Amino acid sequence: MKNQLLIKWITLFALSMLLLSACAGANANAATDTGTGTVSAIEVTDSISTSGNLGADQLSSLTWNTSGTVAQVNVKAGDIVKAGDVLAILGEDSVPSSIITAQSDLASAQRDLDDLLNSQAALATAQLAVANAEQTVSDAQKEYDSLNFPRASDALINNTEAQITQAKRAVAMASDRYRLLQRKPDGDPNKTAAELALTNAQLNLNELQATYNWYVGDPTSIDADLAAATLSSAKATLADAQREYELLKNGPDPVDLAAAKARMQAAQATIDSMKIIAPFDGEILTVQTAAGNPVNNGSAAFEIVNRATLKVETMVDETSIAAVTQGDKAEISMDLLPGVTLTGKVAVISAIGSTVNGLVKYTVTIGLDPTTEPVRFGATTNVILYTSEPHTVLAVPVAAIQSDTKGEYVLVVNADGNTRRVDVQSGDLSGSQVTLPASGDLKEGDLVQLTTASSSSSSSSKSNNSGGGLQIPGGGPGGGL
Repeated sequence: MKNQLLIKWITLFALSMLLLSACAGANANAATDTGTGTVSAIEVTDSISTSGNLGADQLSSLTWNTSGTVAQVNVKAGDIVKAGDVLAILGEDSVPSSIITAQSDLASAQRDLDDLLNSQAALATAQLAVANAEQTVSDAQKEYDSLNFPRASDALINNTEAQITQAKRAVAMASDRYRLLQRKPDGDPNKTAAELALTNAQLNLNELQATYNWYVGDPTSIDADLAAATLSSAKATLADAQREYELLKNGPDPVDLAAAKARMQAAQATIDSMKIIAPFDGEILTVQTAAGNPVNNGSAAFEIVNRATLKVETMVDETSIAAVTQGDKAEISMDLLPGVTLTGKVAVISAIGSTVNGLVKYTVTIGLDPTTEPVRFGATTNVILYTSEPHTVLAVPVAAIQSDTKGEYVLVVNADGNTRRVDVQSGDLSGSQVTLPASGDLKEGDLVQLTTASSSSSSSSKSNNSGGGLQIPGGGPGGGL
């Protein structure tokens, strides 16, 4: 990808040199009209070219954690495994005695832990049952006690009666007001307001009367029997819950529980040291161990990768980083895989820059789409970041771009054959055309004058062509090839 871009720049540079030769002195070339070209619209996508290295978030070299002789290898290169799969195991007769002891310790620790956990769970359940039963008894007792007392005090009843009297007056006044307006047409604001006031006054009166009736009412015998039965049932349930709690309250100490878990975990870790266990879902890249081989602590066993976590980390200049956003598409190629192009998207953009050879650059992490290509991790990659969606820009033939002390321009051929100058700013090379990001007063289909260099003496060279010619897109200070 870089080589193709370099060829394009070299081609454009050569064309520009032909035009720039007009100011070379004696035997210099002068721009000669060679016909016309057309302003066209082409589709382009803004991009940034950079490089990086291929890696993966889940990429690991697995090693043995103890010594012994390999008894079994369960996978081969290219196999897909799940986290927790046993990839290889040592012979029990070849491992240190501490591993054999750990197997017995694990069984004992697991049994102790199960007993403790079951006891703790039962105790917690019993405590919750007691608390719930106590609350139920309290609620039932309050309901039963309320049967033997008036539902409201005399003062509250009298106050409610007074509110009812006042509410009746309010209903009467609202009714009188509405009768005065009821012949008004529907939708009349005064009639609507009077009707709403009457409705609200009647609702308030109804609510006060219902409250008063409940205050002065007496519970029935059915209410009393039901309240008593509910209280008795709640007390019986509480007694059962308290008995269950008493049986379990002297359960395990939390310190004992933590110690049992630690013993089990330690025993399991010791046993697992005789195995190679997949730390995550992935693909086996290489197998570096074989049945019958003796190994030591730290001996290489496997290389594994989760291809769903492939990534490339690259650096982007501070002048370009603002154009990069999370989710931007990317294409990745590698010299070691000619003709192969991987795809991905920008996943992370570092907020902290690093100074590299005097330039501030920001790390951009690209998450790659899964691939079955035989990639090699750590390889140098060529990266193209697409920082925009495809969009249409104007373009002209390379030979249409001219330049003088005022800048770049093209000569538009009018319908009468005359030309007019239009200032432009050249962009990128696209085949034999140059894009015009700042197109000026141009539109698709316009005819533009093309020029080329022809040999002439310095005396015939026009002074307004001195220093002219095509500017290399992206050139200028800090630009160029």
